Amino acid sequence: MTTIQMRHLLALFCSLLIFSNQSDAQEIFGKAKNNYRNFSNKKTMVVSNSADFTDLALNDAVKSGWKISEYEFCTLERFEQMRRDTMFYFLLRVEGKFRREGEASIEYLTLVKGGPASDKGISKMEEIVSLPLQAVGDESGKAFVFLPAFIDIIQEHIINVGEDILKAYVGNSFYSNRIEEQGSKRIIFDRAEIGYQVTDEEIEEQFAGKVILADAAVVEEAVQKAEPQTIVSLVISPAEPKSGSFSYQMLIDTGTHSMVFFRRHKITSKLPAGFTREDIKRISIPFQK
Repeated sequence: MTTIQMRHLLALFCSLLIFSNQSDAQEIFGKAKNNYRNFSNKKTMVVSNSADFTDLALNDAVKSGWKISEYEFCTLERFEQMRRDTMFYFLLRVEGKFRREGEASIEYLTLVKGGPASDKGISKMEEIVSLPLQAVGDESGKAFVFLPAFIDIIQEHIINVGEDILKAYVGNSFYSNRIEEQGSKRIIFDRAEIGYQVTDEEIEEQFAGKVILADAAVVEEAVQKAEPQTIVSLVISPAEPKSGSFSYQMLIDTGTHSMVFFRRHKITSKLPAGFTREDIKRISIPFQK
């Protein structure tokens, strides 16, 4: 099955994650109804297409990093046959959009639980986490580099909720607040992901010298080498940002693959995609000490 055919079938199954409002889109770490202590007793099915390079990269990341449950790779056709079974979780790529959007602009890596609700589409299944992965139609391969980290972030979230159900109810704020613990590390920002004009000197002063403004290649190298005591930036936004669409800003620890910062904002003519001044101000506070 070709990539186009697979995506077409997903659309026929109403698999788009439909966000009814801005708050829904922000809660990428779902406010869980269960604590997932029995997650390891169930199998995770990784839905992928062997002809799709991003899916192949996802498969590699799962093979090398998935440790909290049994897993198996499956086709979309098999997913269709198994999706009602509550003994399975499903990890797959889907396109998400808001109800007012004409078409999806961002692709997510989502983990959902099987069950009868799947008859009404993936958006109705119990969602564990949906991480913004890349712009729809992005063929740059940037997502490949971050997929191992995303696999670990998803697993860490499940473990966190299993240990303390309260962490499920605070949603993304638990991850956003973790930046307060990172002041001894260095940050590498992809300068193209800063959403406003700033000089190297200005940002270095703001972060007391613990920051580097670089290009995407430097960020990717830090991720691939799993450099210790290092945090890198990642922004996911539509290929052609429009007013009303969203930009997701993340910081990921390259050594531990932990998400240490997450925020999103609505894109406007005055607030383009990328880290905002408010984001940078918030992130810099622990590094000024």
